[in-house]
Amino acid sequence: MSDRSLSLLSLRRLMQGWRDSATAPAYRQIANRLRFAILDGRVGLGVKLPGERRLADELEVARITVSQAYDLLRAEGFLESGQGRGSVTVLPDGAEALQEGASADPGLVDLAAATTRAHPDLAPAYRKAMAHLPALLPHSGYEMRGEIGLRRVLADRYAEDGVALAPDQILISQGAQHGLVLLIRAFLKPGDPVAVDLPSYPNALEAFHRAGVQMRGYPVTDNGWSVAELERDLAQGRYKMAYLIADHHNPTGQVMDADARFRLARAAKRGGALLVLDECVRELWRDAPPPVIDPPHYRAPVVRLGSASKVFWGGLRTGWIAADRRIIDQVHAARSSIDLGGPPLEQITTRILYEDFPDAVDRQRAQLRDEHAFLSGEIARRFPDWTSLKVEGGLSLWLRLPRPVSPELSAAAREWGLKLEPGPRFFLQQGGAHNLRLPFSRDRDFMVRALDLLEPAWRQVCATPGLAKEVRVEAPVF
Repeated sequence: MSDRSLSLLSLRRLMQGWRDSATAPAYRQIANRLRFAILDGRVGLGVKLPGERRLADELEVARITVSQAYDLLRAEGFLESGQGRGSVTVLPDGAEALQEGASADPGLVDLAAATTRAHPDLAPAYRKAMAHLPALLPHSGYEMRGEIGLRRVLADRYAEDGVALAPDQILISQGAQHGLVLLIRAFLKPGDPVAVDLPSYPNALEAFHRAGVQMRGYPVTDNGWSVAELERDLAQGRYKMAYLIADHHNPTGQVMDADARFRLARAAKRGGALLVLDECVRELWRDAPPPVIDPPHYRAPVVRLGSASKVFWGGLRTGWIAADRRIIDQVHAARSSIDLGGPPLEQITTRILYEDFPDAVDRQRAQLRDEHAFLSGEIARRFPDWTSLKVEGGLSLWLRLPRPVSPELSAAAREWGLKLEPGPRFFLQQGGAHNLRLPFSRDRDFMVRALDLLEPAWRQVCATPGLAKEVRVEAPVF
């Protein structure tokens, strides 16, 4: 039996406004709302739906109507039912690519993943790294702290930013997400309180959820972070950890100012919380680098998560954790229960990219500058009633739609062969129905093809009866 169920509150928010003026039968409208929620991630896989009678009472329809809706979803492969098990959400064969994080269908244009194309220097760097392979083979290949050469290079790069770190204050991970999982394993236990900014990176929220911690979100609005409230709560010792994306925030693109960083680091030190700053796209600034915490205060319990995967290529699974030695030692001690280190060849490749191709990151920034300008112009031309925050770097735009229909737009776009990431994916509870994240880190031909599919999908949603009104849309039920 699934231990995850759709709560009554979540159900009400999810189904609010389900009945429109369309001619489709009520059971189809119920099935459509639930199907959309499963496809765009608002209802996770393996979640038990309410019983037929309970849902019928909530929607004020006959039980046979809900029974027909569930029968349709079972026939389509979105529900599985069994004696004593209830109705549990699944995906039909071949539909895995429709959920965030899965491999895309070859025929689906993927605008959900915010990642860069492979850097042109990547292949030459891999070839140079292969020359180091014979020297590695006589050894075990296990290095849980990471390749020392890469850690030295990263320490030098931090020094250029004004942060003094030794190589033994850096641990190499297999991407920033893996680094976060290592931190969770080392410092948190089920039930521990954790602060996050909202909206936030969906996979990070999922990692915390799977660890059984209690999350509380602090809004990131058009004016930035809720610094005063979070500063107070951190200083009062309410959290074991705070996870923030301070540099080119995912998904809004905002950058936290230096004063806010200092205040939160000071508050975390007073309250005994670990302040985790996800900096995986920090290097991808457009005009000027983001600020750093004042070096004298770095010995506050601050952890930096970095990544080469966002800078050079998603398949280059190299990230790192940078922190005080005590923190790094504790992560190292806990790591063996997860893995025994990352692939050394990937780490040597990353070191070579930074050492032997000194302008590689600059060229990536220049390319992203052009791609950002192109997508911004196309959005203004094709969708003049959509708006977005000004971003200073990163990989994507956070768009605001004139109607709260991003889940419906995501579902309609799929019918046209386009995969999108709707706003509710980035929230813990309700929110995000007005928002859509679009990455600009693709070449122009790809973006034109994607936007040519997005336009008819948007027209289809705008023409759908009943979607013009305000509807509160529930965020993911993990």
